[in-house]
Amino acid sequence: MASRSHRRTPLTRRRRLALATGVAVVAGALAVPAVNAATEATATTPSAKRLHDDFNGDGYPDLAIGAPGTTVNTQAGAGSVSVLYGSASGLSTSRRQVLKGPGVPEPEAWEGLYGTNLQSADLDGDGYADLLSSLKAYVMDLEDGYAVEVNWGGPKGLSATSTRLTWAPQGPWKGQFTVGDVDGDKHPDLVTLSNDNWMGEHPDGTDNGDGTVFHGPFGRDGRPAKKDYFRINPEDPQNYQAITAGDVNGDGVADLAVQSTFVDESDSRGVELLLGSADGFTYKGLLKDAQGRIIGGEDVEIGDLNKDGYGDIVVGHSNDSYDSDVELPTKGGALAVVHGGPNGVSTTRKPVWINQDTAGVPGAAEHGDGMGSGLSIGDTNGDGYLDVATGLPGEDFDGLTDAGTVLVLRGSANGLTATGYKSFSQNTGGVPGTAEKLDRFGTETALVDANADNRDGLVVGDPAENANNGSVWVFSATSTGITAGGSFSFGAATMGLPATVAKFGASLAD
Repeated sequence: MASRSHRRTPLTRRRRLALATGVAVVAGALAVPAVNAATEATATTPSAKRLHDDFNGDGYPDLAIGAPGTTVNTQAGAGSVSVLYGSASGLSTSRRQVLKGPGVPEPEAWEGLYGTNLQSADLDGDGYADLLSSLKAYVMDLEDGYAVEVNWGGPKGLSATSTRLTWAPQGPWKGQFTVGDVDGDKHPDLVTLSNDNWMGEHPDGTDNGDGTVFHGPFGRDGRPAKKDYFRINPEDPQNYQAITAGDVNGDGVADLAVQSTFVDESDSRGVELLLGSADGFTYKGLLKDAQGRIIGGEDVEIGDLNKDGYGDIVVGHSNDSYDSDVELPTKGGALAVVHGGPNGVSTTRKPVWINQDTAGVPGAAEHGDGMGSGLSIGDTNGDGYLDVATGLPGEDFDGLTDAGTVLVLRGSANGLTATGYKSFSQNTGGVPGTAEKLDRFGTETALVDANADNRDGLVVGDPAENANNGSVWVFSATSTGITAGGSFSFGAATMGLPATVAKFGASLAD
């Protein structure tokens, strides 16, 4: 986040990824130098800020690519993760590790979808980032439900087998989680929603609330230091869908942005803010725009776009088909930016909406474009301001329906701006491939500084490419931002995996 709590500053959840070159590997362990940069850097150095994505401790962030549809042996939908290890020359498919989902004796009864909702953090405090993934349905000894699994980092890369951190029945939990230091003890914590059945029912009958914090550091057996339950909105509880961690009020402790729908109104979306502390969470209410309208969407990221020391909440409102969209500037999808401040939301900077009808933004807003999909945050030109990448997987052009594009907007002293934007599709010069209808290029994005030059390159995941086989594109960054020059793409077959309906690129580690 791998921050996802873990970007270039401690102000955002999603610091996804990495890049690689060099040494060929077999599935499982990777032979790489045992350099543990985490033990040699302070929390303020650039290398320390990248550590939550550095699985092998060599000082370069690493990229994990989820392909939850991968068939493993005869198990359809078992899932896989392909890891590319960072280096001074960036990312290469020759320096890789392949992880496969855990199996059970009856493959026809199992669909684990390993590689879903990938995130990274150093859970056990050993200086190496660890990789987390959701698992779904009939996993190992589980009945129908969801689990969070971790592959542990180390000097040779990630562990070939995963360890279960938590599990809950399918009903109260949908496998969504986030990681971040929500209690201020300098150890990342795992936060889940409605997780009221961790390793069995809570024995003392405690009210398990709307979510659970599993406090770090974790042991290698998967046990946290302790566990707490929390309520989100004690006065007016809603249905909670997803969760994001990042430091909004600048106190060095991760806060939570929780996506919700209203109990009495299914056609609704909101984002509710909770401030983290050593004493638990303080509820700050629903995010609203300058006109008092509730802000909601399908994706949320947190990062300091204007370099004022406070994380800004970026909400990706990619679905523009709700009744409430009639009253909002969200045609074709949109970004809502809510600026952070010492009490949570800034009292001096008003929230803003940005869509393709906003001055300076390329294209024209059309229903179904999906702007706000697959958000990621990072500094693409090294100016110290965090930028935002968003997919528009439903973008039509050249007579092609849902071919898809990716747009990168710059951070600045005044917040997010269209000045100096970058836009890419498969028909952009220098980008591999050819745009086709229903490709949905840009479903997932990630910004990552794999070569540690303080500029984040762009990774684009397109799980729908080639009839749901999926593919990933990698773009470099220069002092002027992302460039198509030298970009390359690859899919599951390059990783030595079955390609058919693998949905390669459906998740990028954050």
